[in-house]
Amino acid sequence: MGQGRARVLGAVGLACSLAWCGWASLYKAYTTGGKATWGISLAAVVVLGALLASGARGWRLGIRVRPAAAPWPRPGRGGAARAFAGTWPWLLLTLCILAWEILGLDTGPHQPHLTLSALILYARPLRAAALWTWMVVGVLFAWARARVAAERAAGRARPEGRPGPSIGDAGSVPARRVEPGALVLLGLLLPRVRGAGYAFFGAVVACGVALHLLGRRSGGRRADFEELLRFISRPLWARVLLVIAWTYAGWHLFAH
Repeated sequence: MGQGRARVLGAVGLACSLAWCGWASLYKAYTTGGKATWGISLAAVVVLGALLASGARGWRLGIRVRPAAAPWPRPGRGGAARAFAGTWPWLLLTLCILAWEILGLDTGPHQPHLTLSALILYARPLRAAALWTWMVVGVLFAWARARVAAERAAGRARPEGRPGPSIGDAGSVPARRVEPGALVLLGLLLPRVRGAGYAFFGAVVACGVALHLLGRRSGGRRADFEELLRFISRPLWARVLLVIAWTYAGWHLFAH
């Protein structure tokens, strides 16, 4: 496929996905329409992922992708310390989201919940943006894995089973028990207005884009989003857990 044709198809796909998510945001999660639109969105991502996977293996019916340009961490820059140095901003962003979601659950009966699943019930634009982001993450995961398959098919990839640095080797910190009373105290720090929740998740998206761009310009010292997905999904069990987590998140946000 020529580069010009790929760009046209990409622009058409982007426009169609935005239009679909805008229309699907008419239906809230607990409605029949919400469940149906989420099921269609899930099916679309699965079909596109299957086409990417088959194209990476050279099958006739599939979407061809270019092999990954370079593994991450870069050759000669492996090891736990290097892996942690290149991924810690993403880990910090993830921890901030988890902390916000957990503390957002600790609200009284007359206070607005600040979790994403609660906020999208009241803001249709946020519901559309959340659905589009969820679909894009699924497609990017399939695309990143397809690039690894294309690299392996070209004979340049490191075997998946070969030991290599992983998130678990990057210096894990023993989990500390958080008492319920501490959660209540921390929950009081959150502002109890929905505008703060909208601002937080808008900042999360902006930070994610900034981290991706910084990774692209770091020469391999920092992981961009594609490299992060390839890195954390290297073992088979990690890929399975990521797919399950992504599917559950979609079901919880848009169907439950």
